[in-house]
Amino acid sequence: MLGVVLWSDASDRKAVIWCEDQGDLAYVKPTDEVLRSGDFFDAGDLVQFDMEMSQSTRLAHNPRLVIEKVGPALPDVLRDAAQIEDLSLRKRGQVVDFSPWNEQAKAACP
Repeated sequence: MLGVVLWSDASDRKAVIWCEDQGDLAYVKPTDEVLRSGDFFDAGDLVQFDMEMSQSTRLAHNPRLVIEKVGPALPDVLRDAAQIEDLSLRKRGQVVDFSPWNEQAKAACP
């Protein structure tokens, strides 16, 4: 699955990913051996990962960086949209299209 990192903590090796299927968020936990060395993800990075359900929580395993900083403003845009108090101003039922990244992501993904 593909997703965009919304939040990450490099020191704890944790991250939250917004998934391409618009379902629940996926959580990266520091249990993967791959995550114990090297750079970690930043908010806005496009990642590919294997997903597992654990007690109704999505866990992202074996996350791999596809494209850096593909959506660095995405966390702020989502936060701002969530803070709009007038519900009539919120766009309901709108699915955010990942297609601008699909061609680059397909080329970068094995």
